Amino acid sequence: MMIAGIASAGGHLKEINFSLDWAWQGMHGPFLLAKDRGYYEEAGLSVSFDRGFGSGDTISKIAAKAYPMGFAEGTSLLKFNAENPDDQVITVLVINDQSPTGVISTKSNGISKPSDLMGKKVSATQSAATVLLWPVFAEINNLDPDGIEYLFVEPSLRDSMVVQGQADATFGFSSTTVLNMVQAGVPEDEVTYFTMAQYGLKPYSSSIIVRKDYAAENPDIVKGFVEATVKGMIDMLNDPDAGIALLKKQEPLIDVKIETARWYLAEELAILTPEVVKNGISVVDRERYETAAKQVAGAFDLPIKPNMDDYYDPSFLPPLEMRQIPQAVKDRLK
Repeated sequence: MMIAGIASAGGHLKEINFSLDWAWQGMHGPFLLAKDRGYYEEAGLSVSFDRGFGSGDTISKIAAKAYPMGFAEGTSLLKFNAENPDDQVITVLVINDQSPTGVISTKSNGISKPSDLMGKKVSATQSAATVLLWPVFAEINNLDPDGIEYLFVEPSLRDSMVVQGQADATFGFSSTTVLNMVQAGVPEDEVTYFTMAQYGLKPYSSSIIVRKDYAAENPDIVKGFVEATVKGMIDMLNDPDAGIALLKKQEPLIDVKIETARWYLAEELAILTPEVVKNGISVVDRERYETAAKQVAGAFDLPIKPNMDDYYDPSFLPPLEMRQIPQAVKDRLK
């Protein structure tokens, strides 16, 4: 049954263009399942997806009204909203309960914990969120923030710098970079990584985001999209192979084995945290959110005292019972 108010009187579906955060990867399986299985249509929506070019770019496009909604890293909202008070963007569904952002290297470089980075060369992208967060992360772990040497390159070159031995480590999404290195020929057991979340910096991460005024003016559209996406998430958790098969259909050049491994790594590092397994999808703790937001605001030198209500609105979520992790998935994790 379609949510009232979305479809036109003639029964036509409301067209929605949605921006992803990056090129098609295993992480995007839930969207493809929701579309393939008719969940968006049931909500009165005809959804098309475009690849993204980074979370910052996705947020900017949504703020500029090029897209009504998108998928992006939530920590970037603090800086964007502070600098663009007339184009506020909010989170309506948290998919990555914690960020898989971290430090990725190879075993020969001997980097397995934060202190191992001291004196090392790190490939990174100028002004990337991870670079700006590094001083906060270093402080949390009692490290000298100036104790690493940056090698600033374009995002597409970060991983290869480590593979080629020009850098000791790189900053990035572990769920992306680890598998990129494997795809580049590094044996899987030679790749090492740790996430910032494992060492004290725990902001909520990749989410469905939307302009605040669009959400206020189109609550049924946002609710319908969010509910359909949650159904797709549950289906992907139950049957990742089905989502990866659709990904292969969408993007024939992907490596099924790599993208399957990427999905399971994202599950481990970002999606199925103990809190999500216990409480459900997109159950956000205010104290944790605002503590991390203050850390992020400090890293970006933002003169704000973050209030979760300014960045996250749970009113568009389906009932909690729809967001519970299936018992079969919990059993798989044991």
